[in-house]
Amino acid sequence: MARFLTRRYVAVTWAEAIRLAALDETPWSEIQQAGAVYLLHREEWWAWWSDERLTTAISLPSSLCPQSLSPDAIRLISEVFESDGGAPACGWVTLARVEQVLSRERLPSPENTGSYDWITLERLTVRLTDGSEGSLQCWCRGYDEGFECDMECQPSTDP
Repeated sequence: MARFLTRRYVAVTWAEAIRLAALDETPWSEIQQAGAVYLLHREEWWAWWSDERLTTAISLPSSLCPQSLSPDAIRLISEVFESDGGAPACGWVTLARVEQVLSRERLPSPENTGSYDWITLERLTVRLTDGSEGSLQCWCRGYDEGFECDMECQPSTDP
């Protein structure tokens, strides 16, 4: 399978990429192509590929809907992807490797939220697909028009 990315869309055939490029005004020379990749997981708004790339799922054929990630990985990726914050500091690969969230601990929020209406901080203990455990710090900040969410890897506290 191949993957073609325009400014806003993703396609699996060159013909569809050309059609979508006309819609979002992507010059043909700027269509990004990846050959020999396959779709590992698809949600309504995003897709996870074998080359460890997260893309939009908008415009993918409805017949392509593999489900290979854990429910907790899906929730964490969606939480960040659907926010206004961009890619997480820990990377999409880390979130895709989460097998299970073992615990969520709410941390004290800062007294001064600056220009944000609210801020939440959490420490997550996770089990990864290789069986190891890790810790993520999750913060979300809200404002009138939306929210930002990010996740950072926390260093191990084991001696």
